Amino acid sequence: MSIRTLNRKLLVSVFNAQEAREAILGGGRIIDSEDPKSALGNISPRHIMDVSDAALDFHRDLEVQLSTNIGEDQLLFRRAQNGQAIEKSRYEIAGKAAQAALGVALSMGTRVHPVSFVKVGVDGMEVDKIGQVMSEVVSTLRRTEALSHCQVMSVLFAQDLQLWQDRKRNETVRRVLVELREFNPGSEGEPDAFDVIPYAVGTLRDPQSGQILFTDASQVSLSTLIQRGVLPPGSNGSFVRTNELFEHRKYFPQIAAGATRTSKAVIKAMVDVTAESGANAIMIDTSILTKVMNVCLVDTRGEGMIDINSLVVRNGMMQQGILTLDELRFFVEYCHYRGVAANVAGSIDSYQAQQLWALIPELDQASTRGAASGVDRDPSNARPTGEDTRQHRVIRRSLVRGLSPPEHGGVLNLPEIVKTATGSVERVRALIAMLRESRRAAGLPELQAFWVDPSGVPTPIQEK
Repeated sequence: MSIRTLNRKLLVSVFNAQEAREAILGGGRIIDSEDPKSALGNISPRHIMDVSDAALDFHRDLEVQLSTNIGEDQLLFRRAQNGQAIEKSRYEIAGKAAQAALGVALSMGTRVHPVSFVKVGVDGMEVDKIGQVMSEVVSTLRRTEALSHCQVMSVLFAQDLQLWQDRKRNETVRRVLVELREFNPGSEGEPDAFDVIPYAVGTLRDPQSGQILFTDASQVSLSTLIQRGVLPPGSNGSFVRTNELFEHRKYFPQIAAGATRTSKAVIKAMVDVTAESGANAIMIDTSILTKVMNVCLVDTRGEGMIDINSLVVRNGMMQQGILTLDELRFFVEYCHYRGVAANVAGSIDSYQAQQLWALIPELDQASTRGAASGVDRDPSNARPTGEDTRQHRVIRRSLVRGLSPPEHGGVLNLPEIVKTATGSVERVRALIAMLRESRRAAGLPELQAFWVDPSGVPTPIQEK
């Protein structure tokens, strides 16, 4: 496959104008407005407009598209008299999703940049409900003259339930999920329930100001948790349970009964419902619950890939992937059979992305935020180094290049922690050799390889 036949794109999720500029300079082709606090975070129309203006106003060598989303959960609920949440009608769910799509599409300024994307998160829905929501969004945008060229992308999540069960009790995972407020009230003695008070100090923030709510343990009690909106009024205890994954075996019961991870049959069903709705593309991502426990989409252990995942250990947890190369190749091939574009996301890192561009050259798009973001640094040293968490890191052009396709300046970035891992020398050499040979055979630019620190500062890898 020659460079002239490629139309591959990197989607970079950004939160503000400067991040949009960094993404463009790094080779991003789709600049996506997104709040980094969740897997597919809602973002206000005003922020979307700021990002769109920055992308359109900034010098770029490549054609750039815009995208944003209407969130990762379209379900709507009402409260019964006993306080129980009851799902509203499918008609209203689909209608609200279409209204949201109109709003975010207009915010991207489609009159001056008509070909944009609206991502629609439909995880946790039965197949027929997914179809209804997606069809409503597609039909609504097609009927709106100014937005008729806007493309629609479904977003569904891959999962591995066994990994989730193994890691959801990890102390660091719990702390991050508490910070993200990915929990609901529980009861002492209930399975997997834990006291939120020990996790509240230094993590929970005010949703408006972003300020830490509790800086000392003496400030945290059941009453203060209720007062600050962390727990609902009437709570009689401070025990909570983390939110759970929407299991495929519940929402795809005919094809995923008893399954603990995403299979080709589930992938096929996801693509089918997307294509039948008239949407243009599908993204397979991973839930924020999965991301925080060092689990990503791409499993590098299988045949054909160089396994770098197992060299990356964070908070005592080795990085593991969900979908194999064979399953990802099936996803791309089946998408093309059904006439939709294939987009892979899910904490994709440079050492995964560059292998996918080489081994599945037909892949249309990859999406990133985490691996394209680094710890924020104030060059004046007026304040300490920023926090090294997903929601506080910022987009860096040097890191974006690590995800970009070779024809858009893509490089190989390896985190410094890989350098000292046992067995890393042989695997890094094999990875570089494989990528170089693949690029030369395809007539693509020569590979450059770097170590990168947490802020994204690159240092060339010296091969011996």
